[in-house]
Amino acid sequence: MLAFEDPQRMFTVLSEARRRLMLEVMHEPKTINELTRCLHRNRSAITKDIGLLEKVGLVVSQRLANPGHGIQKVVRSIVDLYEQEVKVFRVGDRER
Repeated sequence: MLAFEDPQRMFTVLSEARRRLMLEVMHEPKTINELTRCLHRNRSAITKDIGLLEKVGLVVSQRLANPGHGIQKVVRSIVDLYEQEVKVFRVGDRER
């Protein structure tokens, strides 16, 4: 489970663009170039989002040899199910 103390941080990390990226790599691992093409986004934005999603533990990436073309980065999800549930508590409230 991924939890955020600050709701703004949650909305920042789980932006619409990052949720779409997560859904793509949940089906099968993809290279950054494949993600760039299927999500219609630029490479630097995809790379930045992957870095953030790795930091919070939702995806992992691996550099692999691409014979004749150098190295490519492959991204895969480390979660099988992506379900978003938001619980908001007032300061001092606790879940019972």
